[in-house]
Amino acid sequence: MTRFDGAAALTLDFGGAGAMSSRAPGLRLAAATGGLRGPDKYKILEHRRRQAQIKARHLLELLELMELELMEEAR
Repeated sequence: MTRFDGAAALTLDFGGAGAMSSRAPGLRLAAATGGLRGPDKYKILEHRRRQAQIKARHLLELLELMELELMEEAR
């Protein structure tokens, strides 16, 4: 897998006043909507984290099975 070192991003020029300007003229930040609030916030985040772990485990199992099948076909 190739690594991204960010060298290309340093050479990009978007025509702004300067590289260190915080915002371009005319741009506004969108207000945050749909944020988690209240007493169930951490319960919801924990549930999402667990669901993501389960999904990742399933994907890893599928990849492992596919890899084993490819190895068997190569023999």
